Amino acid sequence: MGNLESHKHEKNHIGDAIRYAKHVRDGKVTACKWTRLACERFLNDCRRIKHDGDFDYVFFRGGIIEACETIETFSHVKGEWAGSELLLEPWQVFIVCNIFGWVHKKTDMRRFRKASLFVGRKNGKSLLAAAIGLFMFAAEDEPGAEVYSGATTEKQAWEVFGPARMMAKRDEEFCAKFGIEVNASNLAIIFDGAKFEPIIGNPGDGASPHCAIADEYHEHPDPGSMIRCSPGWAPGSNP
Repeated sequence: MGNLESHKHEKNHIGDAIRYAKHVRDGKVTACKWTRLACERFLNDCRRIKHDGDFDYVFFRGGIIEACETIETFSHVKGEWAGSELLLEPWQVFIVCNIFGWVHKKTDMRRFRKASLFVGRKNGKSLLAAAIGLFMFAAEDEPGAEVYSGATTEKQAWEVFGPARMMAKRDEEFCAKFGIEVNASNLAIIFDGAKFEPIIGNPGDGASPHCAIADEYHEHPDPGSMIRCSPGWAPGSNP
């Protein structure tokens, strides 16, 4: 917390997010109306935390650093980059910063509990979702975290879960650190019951998602199918 621009150690992911937002605002990066508005809000709120005592949110550096650094320990799993480290592009860092950076200053709960990502094909959308899902499954200190990769078909659900499973399988250090078992159809942490698995439709009764990923959301016949999991968020969690 404090002066966002003064954070110099690590790879300065926060600086990357701020620069990206400024470039979009100034027209140096081509973006749609909604991305421009998101960047303007982000920059305005960065100013508000320093000058507006009534602003309800703060910028949690630790959450951003932990999320970005964990994600960048994973590797690409397909194509010519398979096996190389996953390095976040500025637009991806901006998304991660917004999800994991903004928290309520009294409750420490996340400001943004839902995020919509619309990008062109072959831009790493599913890989980013897979990496975020892995982070929330194991590395966010949420005992018994439930993470679901949902879609209208099993094949589509595996478009996110498959890369997540492969990233975990190839990262022995990550699995050993968090006690992850890589199974044929899910990832599990036996000692606390955490799981990451693909599903078709919504998680259903009894599920308490810490993170729910809806791939190809526009293909869902009922747009609310994944959103209905919200009342089932794990009690006491920060989904």
